[in-house]
Amino acid sequence: MATATDLTAHCSACGAEIPLEARANFCPACGMALTATAEDTADARRSANRWWATLVVVLSAAALALGVTMWRLIRSVDPGAGDAGPAAEAMDEFAPIAEDWIEAREHVNEEADVGDADGVLLAIEDAAAWTDTAAGDVAELAADVDGGSAPLYRQLGVVFGDRLDALRRLEATGGATGSAAWAAGVAQLDALGAESDEVICQIAGEMRDEGDDADAHITPAMDVDC
Repeated sequence: MATATDLTAHCSACGAEIPLEARANFCPACGMALTATAEDTADARRSANRWWATLVVVLSAAALALGVTMWRLIRSVDPGAGDAGPAAEAMDEFAPIAEDWIEAREHVNEEADVGDADGVLLAIEDAAAWTDTAAGDVAELAADVDGGSAPLYRQLGVVFGDRLDALRRLEATGGATGSAAWAAGVAQLDALGAESDEVICQIAGEMRDEGDDADAHITPAMDVDC
């Protein structure tokens, strides 16, 4: 009599693989009679699969429970975690924009130092395109801010709009970095940078009034000394 062997359930007479869900009394390949081993093996495999599935569910639930417990522990140690005031929350959104502006301005300065007009124009065009988008983002951010910092964020939106105008003035020079028009455009960007820093420091005061640590939200890469 043929028997189904191993976990793969093969016929011991012809070697044909027997489906684990087999319930027949004969090998489907050679017709030899089978013992109940195939059915027993299939049941064992299904039981094992159910065990692993249950284990995965239990482990997932444990991981979720651990995460919730850790979150509650953090909240118990630092009740203010995640409860930043509106000025600080807005600064967390504004900081990456401010950092990207610094990179764009530095790229323009680097190309101007090289003195290649084509490279300068390309850098200005890239900075202008980015600033156009950033100005809209800052304006949208400012519209959602509550509290005393709201007008300050709106002022930052105006600064970005003025930066775009200054970049277009630089672009109009054709990359002539030695021209008076170029010098005037650069001076305008410098003045706007100083204005931006002053506004950010005023926002830092609003953050402190709301109970937040301004240094935790104004990043070093923003290069603002309040």
